[in-house]
Amino acid sequence: MQFHAEKNKLQLATLALTVVLLSACGKQEISLKGQEDTLAQRTVTSGQGVVGYPDDSPSVPDGKIAWEQMNCATCHADSGQGVPGKCSVDLASKEYARKQKPVDQFELISYGRPGVEHPKVSDKLSRRQAWNLVFYVRSLAEPPLTDEEWTAVDPVFGSNCAVCHGKRGVGDGPLSKNLEPQPANFRNFPRFYDRSDDVLWDHVAHGIKWEGMPDFLGKQDKAKNVKFDSDYIWKLVQYVRRFHESIVPTIAANPEKSENKPSTK
Repeated sequence: MQFHAEKNKLQLATLALTVVLLSACGKQEISLKGQEDTLAQRTVTSGQGVVGYPDDSPSVPDGKIAWEQMNCATCHADSGQGVPGKCSVDLASKEYARKQKPVDQFELISYGRPGVEHPKVSDKLSRRQAWNLVFYVRSLAEPPLTDEEWTAVDPVFGSNCAVCHGKRGVGDGPLSKNLEPQPANFRNFPRFYDRSDDVLWDHVAHGIKWEGMPDFLGKQDKAKNVKFDSDYIWKLVQYVRRFHESIVPTIAANPEKSENKPSTK
């Protein structure tokens, strides 16, 4: 009997303590208030110094609008050759431009670079606008193929490259399933924005033996009456670039599109 009495007292004490704790929780004010103003700032979520890739191919004509908006010609001149006393880099030089990776140019334009005096546009342009600007800058030295030029190269690509890379350039050609690694997808922005034109030329000219990429320099497509000399391989490089850049303007067609409008703090 005494054992049961003690047990009942313990249960009552436990129940009383539980009621007290629950009452305290009910009265306690829990605040989740933080630094809302800080969290709302664009710089907190923009990923400073982090490369964000575009959702679709950057537009070279839209990039010219960004160039004008940022007054780039003040230092670079309209041609990109540089204003004496302000800029010594010749953006119109093929030799210079062919050594530049798009991703490096995006980082410089967006976030600057230690030891290089250049304005940052990450707080003035959207990610899309910055990529448009990158490809406009590249076009000053190496204009994209026109539709007519692209049409002339297209059947040569179809006969010699599409069997692996596919007509859409996404690496899904008829032979792709039998190859390891898989043929490159030219729409893979992180991969091809990390390649300079010089590197792409070398891959087409000399091949990548460990990946099954054949060499084309000096060969011929007799059916198309084409010789793959140095100049023609540069055309193929520009053909490949057209898979991840655009010569179609979009801002005029979509004036209210948010990523085409300057960002505000």
